[in-house]
Amino acid sequence: MKKCVWIILILLFLFPVPIVSESSKIHLENESTGSGSFECVDGGCSIRIEPSPTKGTVLNLQGNGNKVLVYIITTGRTQLEFLQKESERTDQRSYLADVNQGFLINCKAICNAHTGLPHYSFNREILDSHNCGPYLRYIGNEVVRIQQKRRVTVYGQRFTCQYHMVPFNSNISSETIYVISEASNTFDVFDGNNESYNKTGHIVSQSYWESVEFEQQYRGPNWSRDMKSIYAVTTKRSCVCQNQPVEVSNGQVIHIQSPGYPDFMCPSSQCEKHITFSKFNGSDEYIQRALVTLEARAKVETDFSLVSKNFDVRFNADMYSNVSTHFLLEPVDKVTHNTPLSLYNGPEGHFNMSIQSIQIRKDCDCSLFKQKKYERYEHKIKIKVPAQCELIFCHWTIGSGGYKEIIVKVDKVRENDEVHIWNRNITEKYNSTQLKQPRKLYSAVSVGDTFVFFRRNTSGVSQQNYPSFITVSWITAFISPNYPKPYNFFGNCQTLLVAPDNYYIKLNVSDFDVEHIHDHLSFYDGNNTSSEFLLEQLTGTHQNLTFTSSGNMMTVDFFSDGSHGRRGYHFVALAVIISTPKSIEVAIPSMKENDSGKNGKPTPIMDQFPSDDSLIDPLWLSDSENSTTSKTSNLQRSCSKHGFFFYLFCALCAVFITIGTLFGGFVLYKKLNPRKTETSFANEMIRFRNDDTGSVVTIEN
Repeated sequence: MKKCVWIILILLFLFPVPIVSESSKIHLENESTGSGSFECVDGGCSIRIEPSPTKGTVLNLQGNGNKVLVYIITTGRTQLEFLQKESERTDQRSYLADVNQGFLINCKAICNAHTGLPHYSFNREILDSHNCGPYLRYIGNEVVRIQQKRRVTVYGQRFTCQYHMVPFNSNISSETIYVISEASNTFDVFDGNNESYNKTGHIVSQSYWESVEFEQQYRGPNWSRDMKSIYAVTTKRSCVCQNQPVEVSNGQVIHIQSPGYPDFMCPSSQCEKHITFSKFNGSDEYIQRALVTLEARAKVETDFSLVSKNFDVRFNADMYSNVSTHFLLEPVDKVTHNTPLSLYNGPEGHFNMSIQSIQIRKDCDCSLFKQKKYERYEHKIKIKVPAQCELIFCHWTIGSGGYKEIIVKVDKVRENDEVHIWNRNITEKYNSTQLKQPRKLYSAVSVGDTFVFFRRNTSGVSQQNYPSFITVSWITAFISPNYPKPYNFFGNCQTLLVAPDNYYIKLNVSDFDVEHIHDHLSFYDGNNTSSEFLLEQLTGTHQNLTFTSSGNMMTVDFFSDGSHGRRGYHFVALAVIISTPKSIEVAIPSMKENDSGKNGKPTPIMDQFPSDDSLIDPLWLSDSENSTTSKTSNLQRSCSKHGFFFYLFCALCAVFITIGTLFGGFVLYKKLNPRKTETSFANEMIRFRNDDTGSVVTIEN
């Protein structure tokens, strides 16, 4: 034992343990402030300031003519970030480290005592209270905000914002960095060879980059200024526009993609691709068209257009959200694309498009995209597809306004038939198997136009030689929020229904399922919600109910306690004429509606009645039944049951009077009891949204 002790003492004498200088120390993460001088011995000294998990760290350095090596420590990263440029400085400066970042400061030699020892101090701060952002930012494929936009005021002082951007990891150093700022700033960009580039502008980009530095000083004496936002991101996508002109011959397909496709939105991109269609040399029985196949996802302030001398079809976020469809146009002259001054990583704002030059038989040339638009709240289109049409494309646009219940029916479906229905909220596709049954879906009031597309391509497919009929119809329906999925509504939603003068309101409830007792739907006669005007209050589950008003107004009030939402309700309101109007032009009364205590416009009855050709698409001849239908029968939705006893009385009298008297009585009956005409409401007040994920709803019959 004594021998071991002597060995230890001899080793300590030969290899003495160095005594650590007082300035070589560690400040723990829970220390909110600290300071000291670099009183180094031979071999230097170091100060380590551990990262804080909740606050940023402000480091102030006074070199006093000495170089001090500065490193930034980041929690979770083994490698320290050496600030080479800053380590050459010998003056006073300060740095702001982000949450989970700290500092390591080294002085490698005995400091110059003649100029003074280097000094440091630090304190922890909440980043939001600081004008500048953190000094070191790791840039990857997610957009990073370098500097926040804010208003700052300086009183007799100055401060400097400095930023040092480096790749998040070595795998993306070969990618391109994009830095954008609202002001035209100057950035020092370093590439992989440590070559420096001084770049100025709203957008700065550099491939194979190593680091980017930015510094701006704000000084007094007294002023206020808006600090502009700065963002940065890296990407491996190309932002080069496909602007080379191209000529498309018959049958040829060209492909066009948005710059940065599929997941990087290039900032301030303005692309324009010119297209020339070769001269059509086909038979007089055919006509040249451009078949466009499109997959696109919308983003605000981003748009693209297909343009010719006869049309300008523009796609933006008001028109669609996510669309995958086809449509037919006249030959396209150019495709344009525009993006805002912003950075975004994701599929939104991109499109993938193909344009093909095709020949269509003239007797199979149906409606082109956005060629036929219907603004009516209630309408039916029925077209005949000739048997000889192996290739046909039809497109209809249903104008916005009111909640639409849209039904598509295809008689004698053929293989490869397709129907697409889309707008800003929904995208639905139906194949030939699904089209064997009528398809029904709902479109919300605020979604803008709805587009319906039919395609038949039976080339090379053996089919029977018979025509098909396509029917697209829609009415305005009243539904609970999110119907037919469970509603998540709390409170009252009140709607005033108003029909023209000389009409009463007939309301048909086809589906009703709400929480028993706690939720209910009330119907009031007129513009009054007093109990004496209550027609019916529904709760629980009901189906196929009918209510009528005594006059031209009815108030509907839905209440939910916000819990245990069920499927909800669906009803259609009709205006039924009381006496024969002098004119079918009906004035809409100006009324007010109360929706949760706020005044708004009422829901008026439609002021136009469909005429004969409103039921038939003028492009095609209809079947004999519809082509011979009179205007009166077109308007007839249901017959009135009023006058039954009068009719019975006339029948009894016929036993005792002559056939002539009976005939005269029947004529008199028809004059006194005209058939009642019904048309649907345009509801603009019900809250509603449809989506398969919470917004699209498809109902199958």
